[in-house]
Amino acid sequence: MIKKRRNRKTQKSRSISAKLNTSIVIILVPLLAVLTVVSCGVAVRSIKSLSDKILNTQSDYAVSIVDDFFSSKEAAVSMFETNEELQEYFRSISTPQDIEAYPGKEELTVHLSEILEKMAGENAQEAWLADDRTDRFLLSTGRIVPSSLKDLPWYETVLSSKAAAISEPYQDPATDHSIISIVAPVFDAQTDHVIGFIGLDVFLDSLADSLSQIHVGENGYLELISNSSDYIYSNDPTATGKNVTELDISEQYKTNVLNKNTGSMEFEYEGIDYVSMSRVSRTTGWLAIATLPVSEVNAPRNRLITVLAVVSILIIALLIFVILKTVRRLVKPLADISADMHSFSEGRLSIDIDIHGNDEIGLLADSIRSSTHTLREMILDLAHVLKEISDGNLNVDVTGHYTGDFAAIREALEQILLSLNNALGQINIAADQVSSGAEQVSTSAQELSLGASEQAGSVEELAVTVSEISRHVSQNARNALEASRDAGAVKNEADAGNQQMQELLAAMENIVSSSRKIRKILKTIEEIAFQTNILSLNASVEAARAGAAGKGFAVVAEEIRSLAAKSAQASTNTNTLINDSLTAAEAGSKIAAETAQAMQKVMEGVDKVAASITSISSASQDQSDSIRQVTSGINQISDIIQTNSATAEESAAASEELSAQAQLLKELAGRFSLRGLE
Repeated sequence: MIKKRRNRKTQKSRSISAKLNTSIVIILVPLLAVLTVVSCGVAVRSIKSLSDKILNTQSDYAVSIVDDFFSSKEAAVSMFETNEELQEYFRSISTPQDIEAYPGKEELTVHLSEILEKMAGENAQEAWLADDRTDRFLLSTGRIVPSSLKDLPWYETVLSSKAAAISEPYQDPATDHSIISIVAPVFDAQTDHVIGFIGLDVFLDSLADSLSQIHVGENGYLELISNSSDYIYSNDPTATGKNVTELDISEQYKTNVLNKNTGSMEFEYEGIDYVSMSRVSRTTGWLAIATLPVSEVNAPRNRLITVLAVVSILIIALLIFVILKTVRRLVKPLADISADMHSFSEGRLSIDIDIHGNDEIGLLADSIRSSTHTLREMILDLAHVLKEISDGNLNVDVTGHYTGDFAAIREALEQILLSLNNALGQINIAADQVSSGAEQVSTSAQELSLGASEQAGSVEELAVTVSEISRHVSQNARNALEASRDAGAVKNEADAGNQQMQELLAAMENIVSSSRKIRKILKTIEEIAFQTNILSLNASVEAARAGAAGKGFAVVAEEIRSLAAKSAQASTNTNTLINDSLTAAEAGSKIAAETAQAMQKVMEGVDKVAASITSISSASQDQSDSIRQVTSGINQISDIIQTNSATAEESAAASEELSAQAQLLKELAGRFSLRGLE
């Protein structure tokens, strides 16, 4: 049965450990999960921001390449807008023949060649002069090429803006290559009208070669879209030269391109999701777009999420392991305390809780250890004192350390010992006095009986020895008076002995009353344990209302309730010991009552002796009277002598009985070893 109860206690402690582990895990795991999710979110946003920065950087880089590619060329042709030699050339020609016949033609071609030499590092392919009157181009080589200027993409732009412009890609009529022209107007200083054009041609392949150096990720694209939404350059060769409207791409993408919207956007192309960043060239107005597949953008994010998830799982597993070990280490002392308190509740006070520390559990163990040791010492001392009392040894000291409410037990024991010592000491003295008085009465009765016998023997001599009879009668009268005084003294001593017996009975009643007080103290302890249990239940209710935050407090309340129950059990066991003591006290009270009855019999014997002595005194008085009437009542003397003899025999018997009762009282008192008596 004990093993089963211990197993239940162990299971209970394990359940507490499980509750603590579950509570901590329930709190910790979601917290770590939230932290992981937040970390992943921050990482994803960081990666997204990084990808946006990469795309933004690449698109800006592409725009800067385009701007750098054309800005120097645009500046080179713009410086000739008001050149006097060019103005003179364009004012002098009106027909193709005028170009051939212009005297400064050679000098102009030299100037154009010089421009090309200066632009040698800028990928310029050709420098030229053109006018809309002749629809002819004068190249740096001196070659004259016919073309309809009004059909060229840059013509209207330059005329309307009256400023240098960069054309859309178009087919070169002279070389049949895709070129881009940087064209500046030449103004007539007199009329401020555009009279001609100067330009530089670059092959589209040159710009493409520069842009091809830009790599957008592993599978990304860099695209350059003209003002007419044509793909000037793309890493996808199938898109180059096409208009954005011709592609099977999302409408949002087309709309953004047509409206030249800048910034980030996501779209789908050929079943693949992309994210892009677009910028507009300052010099050309073209749209540069850096594009990455969403899968490539998300790949670092996915890898990071995987790493964070694995790390989080490892951290959670490690924390759970540490928590389990920590909780097990913390709960084990409570289980040991519970097992020891279970033994304590079964009345085994020789427990030794081997738990040390400065935390709450260590302080609890130290308090329980101190309480058990103190209670064990008090109970052992109480058992020792009561055993000595039951063995008749009243010369015993209460040496136990009784603290707090237990001090009343020490006071009660000391009062019991003091009362018993006083009562039994007085009983012993009274018994000696009664025994002495009984011996005196017996001696007097024997002497009286002997005197009566002598009187009976000398009846025949009575007549001649009246004077001697008178003397003997006087002696008898004195003896009767002395016996009467002795009987009175014996009666007084018997009364004192009876009074001492009444005090002994009162002392035994005090023992019983003290035991009942001890029982009340134990009842108070039980009520305290009950109130503690009620407080524990209230704490459990409040912890339940608090929810998860109060679970740890609920566990502590449960342990307090268990300790209260065990305290109540210990109080019950102590009450059992007190009941045993009360039984022993009641047995002593019974013995004292029997002694009181014996004293009552002694009192009755003393009364009989006193009555007998009174009779002797009366008879002696009668004898004295009879002496005066001896002559007339000689026969009556014989009767009186016989009566005196019978009375003496009765007195002797009564004195013997009194002596026996006194001896019995002395033997009863002698069973106890009193303080101050050896």
